[in-house]
Amino acid sequence: MIAKEEPSGSGKQASSNHLNTLNLMPAVKELHRLNSQDLCRLLKDAGNFSIHYRTGKGVLLEIDMDKLARSLPLHLTTTLIYSSRDEVVFRYVLCGIRLLHSLCDLSPRLPKFDQIFLHDVKVVEQMIDLVFYMLIILSTYRQEDNAFKFKLLSHSALVACSLHLLTGFISPQFQDIANVLLAHPKVDLFMDVAFGSVRVVVRCLEITLIACYKDFSMESNLLSEQVVYFLCQQCEASLQFIQSLCQQKLFKERLLNNKVFQTRLL
Repeated sequence: MIAKEEPSGSGKQASSNHLNTLNLMPAVKELHRLNSQDLCRLLKDAGNFSIHYRTGKGVLLEIDMDKLARSLPLHLTTTLIYSSRDEVVFRYVLCGIRLLHSLCDLSPRLPKFDQIFLHDVKVVEQMIDLVFYMLIILSTYRQEDNAFKFKLLSHSALVACSLHLLTGFISPQFQDIANVLLAHPKVDLFMDVAFGSVRVVVRCLEITLIACYKDFSMESNLLSEQVVYFLCQQCEASLQFIQSLCQQKLFKERLLNNKVFQTRLL
């Protein structure tokens, strides 16, 4: 993608950028701000499934949404594998996962996305790999007794968004999700890292609540409340997902027979 920025105050039209080389980062950084309804409106006005989107800096992006949807899961996984996994990277991956949520939401309204996310075996496998790999990383996250760090917020959001991504491209029904996971050769690994990552989220919330209890200063009270509220939301979303999975009989039986999981509980 080649971008040209309009000079400030200039009436000249910005050059468009075509997603020929599939440089996804500009598209992810811009489109994650849009919900599925906004994206749907852009696509209805677009020809050949390419949208034109002008950034706040005056850059006009031409984005092939078919290529974006098919390439984004592998792109995010590759970013995680070959990056330093710092806060900037996690923030970017979170933007990408949120964009995937919006694209999956479009599936019932746009047959092309339905074909990509529900029926393209390669893309579905890459989506599952993304969720699994993300949870592996998040489950090994080392908590620090320092509250109000952005990484606590990004970690909690990534866990919830990664888990709930399964409802987007598999099914909103947890029985269907359980069946797909049970058929996966690494289902026991999923159980281990899913519970491990949620356990870390609970610990992040605990660290923040302890810090709030120790600091009652009026100056930081509003910020503290906002952080705690956000962490509670993400923690609840993750726990509800795990609970819904465990209510599926076959999944619960497999979980109880998971020796690695049993060892971690001891």
